[in-house]
Amino acid sequence: MQHQVGATCPSCGRFVGPMEKCPYCGAEIKKRLPLKYLRLACLVLAILGIAILVYAVSGAATRTTTIGNIGATMNYAYVRLEGTVTRGPSYNPDQQSLRFYISDQSGEIQAASLGEVTEQLIAQNKIPTIGDKITAEGTLRVRDDFTTLNLSTADKLQLVPPTASEIAIQDIGADDELRLVSVRGDVREIRQPYQGLTLITLGDASGELDVAVNADIEKLYGALPSVELGDSVQVQGIVTFFRDSPQLLLRNPSDLQKLDIDNTAATVNKIGDLDASRVNQRVQVSGQVERVAKFSQGMRAVIADDSGEITLVLWKNIYDEIPNASELQKGANITVLGKLSEYRGELEIVPNRASDVKISAALAQNIETPQANQTAAPNTTPEPTNTPRPTREPTAAPVARTIASLTQADKDARVIVQAKITRASEFSQGMRYTLDDGTGKIILLIWSDVLAKLSNRNALIAGAEVRVTGKLDVFNDTLEVIPENAKDVELVAAAVIPTVVVRTIGSISTDDLDQNVSIQGTISELQDFSAGKYVTLQDDSGTIRVTVFKQIFAPIQDKLAIGAQVSVRGKVNVFRGNLEIVADEITFP
Repeated sequence: MQHQVGATCPSCGRFVGPMEKCPYCGAEIKKRLPLKYLRLACLVLAILGIAILVYAVSGAATRTTTIGNIGATMNYAYVRLEGTVTRGPSYNPDQQSLRFYISDQSGEIQAASLGEVTEQLIAQNKIPTIGDKITAEGTLRVRDDFTTLNLSTADKLQLVPPTASEIAIQDIGADDELRLVSVRGDVREIRQPYQGLTLITLGDASGELDVAVNADIEKLYGALPSVELGDSVQVQGIVTFFRDSPQLLLRNPSDLQKLDIDNTAATVNKIGDLDASRVNQRVQVSGQVERVAKFSQGMRAVIADDSGEITLVLWKNIYDEIPNASELQKGANITVLGKLSEYRGELEIVPNRASDVKISAALAQNIETPQANQTAAPNTTPEPTNTPRPTREPTAAPVARTIASLTQADKDARVIVQAKITRASEFSQGMRYTLDDGTGKIILLIWSDVLAKLSNRNALIAGAEVRVTGKLDVFNDTLEVIPENAKDVELVAAAVIPTVVVRTIGSISTDDLDQNVSIQGTISELQDFSAGKYVTLQDDSGTIRVTVFKQIFAPIQDKLAIGAQVSVRGKVNVFRGNLEIVADEITFP
């Protein structure tokens, strides 16, 4: 019978069992190390190793990554980013989500927080807002061409808010973009273009601009202070631009403060005191209408007081909104607030809105009417003789011409042009279309009064072929053909709309520039600009800005709202380094 080691005495060979010393010969018995001690030793070593690893990691800061170096291989990587918040915040209280954009010199990325992290950021008042310098850590989620940084914890986010500098409205320029400025002025207009955005027009003696108030900041910080027209306020905001027009984006409702001072709107000026040194300033005058004349783009009136006279220019869109515009006639009293400009050496005042024009009707003329019982004096005026009416020179019939054959020497000639529309753009008094007949290009200018009577207006898009009869004009050394009536614009062939495959937003890249694409998504942000509206669209793959000009926006403006599902067809473009889609069509599934 064979016993295991430690069960028999190695000296006398007798069985000793679990004894550690032989009872027969007194020899020491060697035993195996119990298994439980080995297990305990392994556990101690493992715990010690983890403790050392945690200590080493906690003592080392996460390396900063540049946005431009982020690639597909970094999916789920934990990174640290430094930059500036360029958009946001966008807040969804139902999902407890917060989204914003971080930019450094190498690129831009969307960052997001969800659930508990969002609650921490709000509780600690660490909400990233446009203009903030930011350091953030989180996990990357890389999907094709779209990347998101998901914040790990509020403790790993550091913010340095910008410092505001006071400035006059007219001094705000392109170099001030994304800069925090402070302006003072009076409230001149309050409007809500759509649910989620309030625009407050603010003006000082030098000019005016809009202050944009996004509903998301009211959800985060509370309601905007109540202001009324004429209130004097001080506003801090980030300078942004919409097609070269500056606006201030409010970071916090508390950044708008009412001032306990008199209204800062321009006081009434003597017309004779105005000179060229005040051109581009906002002035107010009051006087009597001396003359009124209509021109193709609106109305002109001469206003006089006891010191001099000045020309009032009312663009058609402004004139049409004046409630008592019909009272603008000789003898009427009028008060106008507007921008002082100079045209061909003469000063003009140009109001920006109808509410800046106050008209009091002219006094009726006292006309002596003969009484019924009076005998009329005999008429001693000799009977007029028949004077031959002058013969009107016949107007030359318009001639069909190729665009290449037209020169500035043809100015004022009536011509017929047949060509395709390659571009359409709106301006304050109508539409400009670029026409191309294969021999050259020319501008088709349609004033708003003619445009309103066009039954085929919506068909005048890129790709449509038109036949236009109009008068040639020259503006800034560029030829324009201007139709007088709606019947002078004929649609020869409608634009052929290509079939476009619906794409995910994240799949659109610079490789798609100038290509027509179709996308579907949810509206997450709406912003006005001078010629239309910016619509931010998002799907599961990313977000993109859609530029919607007024001719596309006008028929659907009542349906555009944050949260709405839309389909967009348009051309991919780059504006200030960011991809966008210029919409040709927007539909609602």
